[in-house]
Amino acid sequence: MKGMLRLSLVALVVLGCAAGAKKQVGGTKVTPVQQMEFTDHVFYHNMGLTWDGDYYYTINGGNTEYSNLNKYDESGSLEESYSMGADGRAILYSPAEEQLYVKPYGTSLDLADLDLEFTVEDKEGIFSEDQSSVAMSPDGEKLYELEDGTVTVFDSDGEEETSFELSSYNSTTDLGYSYAIAASDKFLFVWAPDSDTDILVYGIDGEYVSKFALPRSGFGFSLSWANDMLWIAEDADGGSDGADGTWYGYQLKGLE
Repeated sequence: MKGMLRLSLVALVVLGCAAGAKKQVGGTKVTPVQQMEFTDHVFYHNMGLTWDGDYYYTINGGNTEYSNLNKYDESGSLEESYSMGADGRAILYSPAEEQLYVKPYGTSLDLADLDLEFTVEDKEGIFSEDQSSVAMSPDGEKLYELEDGTVTVFDSDGEEETSFELSSYNSTTDLGYSYAIAASDKFLFVWAPDSDTDILVYGIDGEYVSKFALPRSGFGFSLSWANDMLWIAEDADGGSDGADGTWYGYQLKGLE
C-alpha cells in the first residue's frame, strides 16, 4: 500500500512538471491571420517595413549604390520609389516627430529625407551591432536592439535606459534572424532559433508570453511591426538587377 502511494505521488509530480513545462513552451495561444500581401520590387534584399498612419514604407539592403525606399498606399499599391543611398537594416517611423528613420548597416540611426532622397546620421554609434535590425515602439518613444538574446532599450534621444535577457531564448548564429526584433505597444517579437517560421513573443519587460508558427517562411531581417500587424517578407534576393519580394501582414489573434 505504501509502495502504491509513493508511486502515485511520483506520478502526480511528473504530470505536474510536464504540465508546467507545456505552459512555458506554449504560453498564450496566438493565431496569425493574414490581412495583407503586396509586392515590393527592390535591389538585393527586402529589409524592413513601417507605417506612418497613411502609407507603408519599405527599405532594401545589401548595397548602398543600389538602394531604394518604396512608399505604398494602405492597399499596398506603389506610390513612389526613392533612391536613398542607404544599406538598410530597418526602417522606422516616429509619430511624435513625424519623421522616418533608417537603421543602416552600422551602428547609427539616420534620418530619411524623401524630398532630397538621402539619409543623414542623426544618432551616431548608439547600437552595438552593425547587422542589427532594430525596432521602434509605435509611439516613437523607445528603441529596441537584439544581440545574442539580450534586448537593449533606448529612449527617443538614443540614451540607453535598460537591458535584459530574454527568458526561454537560445541565441542563434543565423544572420538576420539573430538580430531582428519587432515591437508593438505591449509585446516584443523575435525569431525562434533555427527557424524561419516560428516567432517568440515577449512582454516589453522581456518575460516570455508565447511561441507560434507563421504559415510561411520569412527573411530574417524583414521582421517588422506596422499598422497593428506583424510583417515578414519573402525576399527578392534581386542583386543589382532588382526583383520582386513579397510582404505579408498578420493580425495576431490572442494577443491583447
